[in-house]
Amino acid sequence: TAVHGALAELPEDQRTLVEMAFFEGLSHSELAARVSMPLGTVKTRIRSALGKLRGSLTRIRGDG
Repeated sequence: TAVHGALAELPEDQRTLVEMAFFEGLSHSELAARVSMPLGTVKTRIRSALGKLRGSLTRIRGDG
């Protein structure tokens, strides 16, 4: 699907966090503890990944 293709374009660290957050239902705090990463870093990487996903999916739809 388009979403899987867009996820595949993300850097591995961002993709892993997004997958854990959305497919495993983990909160940002839970992610930070699980991957031994500061909470701010987790939030920044997820925010960056979501921006990239938005751009990728917009291009795929042909709106951008």
